[in-house]
Amino acid sequence: MINNKLESVLDDKKISQALIKNSVEKLNGNKRLYIFSDHSDSRKPYSSKLENIGKVRSLDGGIINGYTTLGSVILDENKKELTLSNITVFSNKQEDFLIKKELKDYNDGKIKNIQRKEEIAKKIEKESYINMTTTLEKHLQDQSKAFKEVNPDISLCHVHDRGCDSVEHLEFVSETLKDDAVVRVKKTRNSNQTKINPKTNRKNYIKLIDSEFANKKVYLIKQLTLKGKCYSQAKCLIEWDTITLNEKVYTTVRSTLLKRDGNRLYKEPMLLITTLPVKTYLEAKEVYHIYLHRSKIEGVFKFLKDVLGWEEYQVRDWESIKNIIAICFFVGGYFYEIKSELTNNQTIQMICDLARSKGKITHYFFLEGLRLLLIAWSVQDFRLKNDISDKLFAEMQAYAGILE
Repeated sequence: MINNKLESVLDDKKISQALIKNSVEKLNGNKRLYIFSDHSDSRKPYSSKLENIGKVRSLDGGIINGYTTLGSVILDENKKELTLSNITVFSNKQEDFLIKKELKDYNDGKIKNIQRKEEIAKKIEKESYINMTTTLEKHLQDQSKAFKEVNPDISLCHVHDRGCDSVEHLEFVSETLKDDAVVRVKKTRNSNQTKINPKTNRKNYIKLIDSEFANKKVYLIKQLTLKGKCYSQAKCLIEWDTITLNEKVYTTVRSTLLKRDGNRLYKEPMLLITTLPVKTYLEAKEVYHIYLHRSKIEGVFKFLKDVLGWEEYQVRDWESIKNIIAICFFVGGYFYEIKSELTNNQTIQMICDLARSKGKITHYFFLEGLRLLLIAWSVQDFRLKNDISDKLFAEMQAYAGILE
């Protein structure tokens, strides 16, 4: 069923379509939605013979074996309800993968290998190649199109990390999708401001992170918790201004967290660029708060890896790998769907208590409680099938240290 050898299969594309369809049916009544999309590497450092095994980043920044996933989650207009909405799985070792540099070299006439040049030409002619950009654009377009077919007036805002800091991406979202974007900016991005280098007498652009913003305001945060540490009477400096890129005007927002004594909590401020109209302090602050919700998708990936074993698959063929990763994302979506039931259902509360949750009702403790219930059932089933007496069972437990 998962390796595509049956006539009726459950593959990654069908799962993606099902997730999008569910998202539309559930959320299309909202006037505005926030779509958070991000890549997450499926790391297989000790695997080398898996089909289409590619290269990804390890946690310490090295290069190891693995696959790439692109997932999306959506927050409703009140920023409270989270829905897993789309999943794409790919590898940079797929036959049809064509990195942007090689594509640029081809267009610039720098590919010398005739055979490779012909291969690239065929991919371009058939529009069959993929890379990080084309995969992301199709991934976003599938969702945007699905929502607007049902509700043409819906407003969608795509929120992305620094990997999407490019003029091309902003133009794709605003002009092709007709949506909005909030994107974190790399610290290397230039502002429109310049200064004269006294040594060379040349005009140099000032980095956005060092530029002067036209508007600014500080607001107080009575209690701020970061990485388990609490800061009282912290402050946030919000600055906003416009920037012109390719003759189009966007808004940049710079936020700096400060301790009570005025020292920075982080070495560098956060830089954001958006297509949203920003005229006031409250609108600039809203852009900053929208981006802060991006941590929710990181939480989803952590849940999938730590609790559902997203990287622990043992199959080797590419179709099965894609489909198992997609199925895991789908199952994760189910647990987020039943979040309200987790907190309100007394039976589910007892299952969490079984996992020693100390009163906490979470996806993790629910799954851990289910695991313990399955173990208990399997033990009881084993006793019945083997007609194990209470005395013999007590002796077996003693070997496990359960009884003194």
